[in-house]
Amino acid sequence: MSEDASEKRFIVDIMLGKVAKWLRVLGFDAACVRLADREQVDAYLRQGYILITRSQKWRGPPGIFQPTSNDPAEQLREVISGIPIQYHEVHPLRRCILCNERLQRIPHNQVFGEVPDYVFETNTLFQRCPRCRKLYWPGSHQQHMVERLRGLFAGSGLEIIHDEEGER
Repeated sequence: MSEDASEKRFIVDIMLGKVAKWLRVLGFDAACVRLADREQVDAYLRQGYILITRSQKWRGPPGIFQPTSNDPAEQLREVISGIPIQYHEVHPLRRCILCNERLQRIPHNQVFGEVPDYVFETNTLFQRCPRCRKLYWPGSHQQHMVERLRGLFAGSGLEIIHDEEGER
């Protein structure tokens, strides 16, 4: 999947790092940065980013979303409903949760020796972050993340579905 100019992209103030992580889990470009000055904020807005911050000094301009909750899970719910994010925009587990890069599928034989033997023998789908080189594969950790998202969005109209091929 290539970068799409119509895809929502986020700049998340460093104070909301957990929100950035979960937006990445949902498949969004979500850079976590310290919003330092008006020039920086205006530049991100001109580039089409949606800014997420709790800082009142950035209050006002369109394109800045300010969650009110102190709870990261509730902040994420606020972002999903307040932006809003639509079902067709969600592509779970397609980005590195550390680097924010799109993951790249890699052939099964290329991970031999890089993952535990059991993982190599029981999985066929592997993805790697092109920046930090972290490997991802379907497993209990990914399933727990998807279940947590389902719980967060129960009743919101946003259904999170994930299968082993990384598709909704």
